[in-house]
Amino acid sequence: DADADADAKEMPTGDNADRDTSAGSSSSGNADDAEAKKNPSDDNGSKDDSTASDDAPSSKDNTVAKSPILPQSSQPILNQGPMSDEDIKNVYKDSYYRWNHHFRSGDGESKDVPVFWRIPRSASGTVEAVMSYCYRMVLANSMGTSGGHDKDEEIAVITTGSGAQYINVDMARPEGIQRAKGMGLGSSGLADVVSTPFLFETADIFKDIDQSGKCFTLLRHPVDRAISLYHHYQIEESGNPNIAHYKGMSIDEFADEVAENNWMVRFLANKRGGALNWHDLEVAKEVFGRKCLVGLVDKAEESIKRYERFFGWDKKVHYADTKETCINQYLNNGDKRQEHPTYEGTDAWETLRKKNEYDVLLYEFAEKLYTQQASMYEDDS
Repeated sequence: DADADADAKEMPTGDNADRDTSAGSSSSGNADDAEAKKNPSDDNGSKDDSTASDDAPSSKDNTVAKSPILPQSSQPILNQGPMSDEDIKNVYKDSYYRWNHHFRSGDGESKDVPVFWRIPRSASGTVEAVMSYCYRMVLANSMGTSGGHDKDEEIAVITTGSGAQYINVDMARPEGIQRAKGMGLGSSGLADVVSTPFLFETADIFKDIDQSGKCFTLLRHPVDRAISLYHHYQIEESGNPNIAHYKGMSIDEFADEVAENNWMVRFLANKRGGALNWHDLEVAKEVFGRKCLVGLVDKAEESIKRYERFFGWDKKVHYADTKETCINQYLNNGDKRQEHPTYEGTDAWETLRKKNEYDVLLYEFAEKLYTQQASMYEDDS
């Protein structure tokens, strides 16, 4: 399943993870706390009203996966030692502006830089293509270091043969993010959007500068995402032995053996390996509920319209008809979801749901947040 990822490139996964097969209760409530609505300037890190409940799933099985799915850094940039829940939340607090603040486009001293949280198998490549070719934005992702530009000492905009423009940094690797920080990406004003799977590490590029990140993302149901990963592995030809291990497996075998689980919670809570617990889910929900504008793969067109209105992308485009045609083309051509079975209702689907229980709870929370955030777009004129 190409899953609308135009670059067909998987981001690092949350591997070396425990196998959680316990069920858990869902959580509900407002995605952001009422006080944030009353006083948007207050970003004191207080908990929102709907953090995870005590009876959320417990990862008691701390089994280490046999092998990672894809290479990733063994030591996150900002996590050089154990970090408390509050330490992790403070990293986001100081670097990302809250979603219920209007976008600061740079008229004053402070400015927001849109940061797209790129989640694997969730149409992230399509969103990047729409931003590059339909809105003609300059992206800081992983595309600007080809042709030797990974050796550049000064930050610059690179124009490809297709006309797409990228910053000469690699935001798909922690080491690349550290290089981007050293080159002054956060304060450069060159990138219209930063795109990265490493939201936690990317916080570092906004440390001690006037600019802040503004998170937005496109989410897919975690089980659908896992099944998309299965279909992708069946046709993947990179020769990566970790991926080749899954090739030719049945969906039931894949569901039993796949190492990746709870990718979103792990990357938000900066806990890539080991057992998760409800505290990690609580951290992920609080960070996500305060900092990220939500889009949904099931409502991709509407989600892109929301991004456009919130960030003012429409004000930068002078060819509205061409833009709409361009967006529709990428959304329609990129959507491969109907080409493969969903396996919903099968034992494999249930196994994957249990393995990704924390991500499922976060996704359900995000669906409520998506509805809540509608008022931001109605009020933004």
